[in-house]
Amino acid sequence: MKQTSNLLAKKQAQYLYQSLNLTVISLFFAISMFFYLFWELQQIQDQLINWYLANLFILALRIGVAGFYQRSSDKSNPQKWIYLFIFGSCLNGTLISFIIFLAPDNLDYYYTYVLLLVGTMAIASIATLGIVKKAFFAYIASLLVPLAIFFLTHSNELQSFHFYGYLIIFLFTSSAAIRINKSLISAFTMEIDNAILTKKLTQETDVRIVAEDELRDKALELQLLNENLECKIKEKTSELENLAFYDTLTQLPNRHHFYEYLSRTLTRNKITLEPFALFFIDLDEFKNINDTLGHDFGDELLIKVSSRLRDSTRVDDFIARISGDEFIVIIKGHLNENKIAEIADKIINTIAQPYTFSNAQTFISCSLGISLYPHDADSINALVKYADLAMYHAKENGKNAFHFYNNGLYEKKAKKFILATALKTAIKNNELYLVYQPQVCSQNAQVSSIEVLLRWNSSRFGPVPVDKFIPIAEETNQIVELEDFVLRTALQQVKFWNKQSDKQFRIAVNISTLHFRNKHFIKQIETILSQTDFNPELLELELTESALVKETQQSIEKLTYLKSLGLKISIDDFGTGYSSMSYLKQLPVDTLKIDKSFIDGIPDDPNNKAITKAIIVLAHQFHLETIAEGVEHQHQLDFLKEVGCHLVQGYYYYKPLTVDEFEKEFKLSTTAQ
Repeated sequence: MKQTSNLLAKKQAQYLYQSLNLTVISLFFAISMFFYLFWELQQIQDQLINWYLANLFILALRIGVAGFYQRSSDKSNPQKWIYLFIFGSCLNGTLISFIIFLAPDNLDYYYTYVLLLVGTMAIASIATLGIVKKAFFAYIASLLVPLAIFFLTHSNELQSFHFYGYLIIFLFTSSAAIRINKSLISAFTMEIDNAILTKKLTQETDVRIVAEDELRDKALELQLLNENLECKIKEKTSELENLAFYDTLTQLPNRHHFYEYLSRTLTRNKITLEPFALFFIDLDEFKNINDTLGHDFGDELLIKVSSRLRDSTRVDDFIARISGDEFIVIIKGHLNENKIAEIADKIINTIAQPYTFSNAQTFISCSLGISLYPHDADSINALVKYADLAMYHAKENGKNAFHFYNNGLYEKKAKKFILATALKTAIKNNELYLVYQPQVCSQNAQVSSIEVLLRWNSSRFGPVPVDKFIPIAEETNQIVELEDFVLRTALQQVKFWNKQSDKQFRIAVNISTLHFRNKHFIKQIETILSQTDFNPELLELELTESALVKETQQSIEKLTYLKSLGLKISIDDFGTGYSSMSYLKQLPVDTLKIDKSFIDGIPDDPNNKAITKAIIVLAHQFHLETIAEGVEHQHQLDFLKEVGCHLVQGYYYYKPLTVDEFEKEFKLSTTAQ
């Protein structure tokens, strides 16, 4: 509403000032007419000239205001311009009517002319001033007031007639002006409302067009985003499928993909009855590659191995990497065992070829197990398990080979599992015990030390041979717990015997490779020595060559620390493993134990005699003691004495003795608790 009123006022002001030129011309002719009609009255000519000039000045002033309005940029307050216009109109009207006071007395025609001209001017003003009622009535009032004053002060019959006639003209013009004002205001209001409505419609149309454009742009943007999203979803789906079904390193199918593929194959083959062979492949000593050359090198090697597997198989065969260094190959078709063996042998030979890298060359072999469908099994788990068993059998028999599954492998594996399970409870059930085999001086037959040996008398299986349960203990990581039991029990027992005897027996305990490489090994030895309060100078640890030659620097550091505690170190089964002059020179050891396999052939086998003598001479050169294991005959003892072996151990002197047997043999009456 306020906006409409303001627009109407602007419209009124615009109308008034646009019509001002016509109004000024009309007023100019009107005052000129007055000037012409009354110029003959010589007595008022001077006043008439002044009156005429005053009117011209007012008209010029109004033209100036109109020009200023047209040029003005500030039309925000239209009422101000309307009031300026009204003020100018009132000045003109008052000055024009004032002419009646210039007329001589009793000049009736003069009054009639004035009345007619003023009436005519009043009627003429309706067209322009009717747009603003207050402008019209202010103008009419400016014309009427001087006349009314004159006629009221110069009253006669004719003047009264003139006055009443002027009132009639005023009433007529006022009525007409009001009707014209209403019509013009209505027209202007309608025009303004139409303009506002048009503007709103235009704005709404513009808004709608902008909104449609924005909506169209958004739709296009959404379409592009949707297409982009679809592409990304497809890419991510492809990536997820690739991650779900393929190994990221070798791009071979992964374990999940393999099991799905084998499941589909078995479902299909139940109808087609098409046989196939499943190869379970494991790289030999791959952990050593990672440990020595690094995991990045190991990854590169796996990629090359995968490539060679592809080259060694047919296009229709399926290859998968199911874990770190384990692969599965499914060989399809009606092939006999000889043909399957040829393919397995080709794979083994291909993988065994040297691998060349930018700065190194390395070798690796593999062990391969084979299960056959449907000959060996018709289920996923059984086929994989049987091929795995066959692969481990190949490893146990020298590696770099393949082996077909047979029922005997499963039975062997099952027995090992049962033994491993029983071994876990052997300590708690008091099924383990120690025997002690004296080590004797070859020159005077005096016992100088004792080797401790572990025995297992199972409540379920009876006596279990050492060569059966020790490998199982190493495979299942139980060896550390067993050797902890051996050390604690043996140290307590020998400490007690040393208190009961005038002799100070030195004790030798076997330590496995796994235990020696354990990061807590040194701490465990120190803890046991402290808890048993055993003299470390009477403890000798027997280690195999394999435990020492790998990670030589770490082995040297460990052995050096152990010797600083007072312990002695011996190399067990010397000559059967990685015998090397370089590491023997570096390792801080005290004794070499000559393996029983060399003693057995003496004196009939010249090679065994030569090897044994060479070991003893070598030990003397490095200022090491020697102990010969497995001495059972006099002629063996005589030879060892002759070549300078310090100590001997075997059934010729003593078999391994139980605690009771040892105490009886050496007259030690009380057993340690």
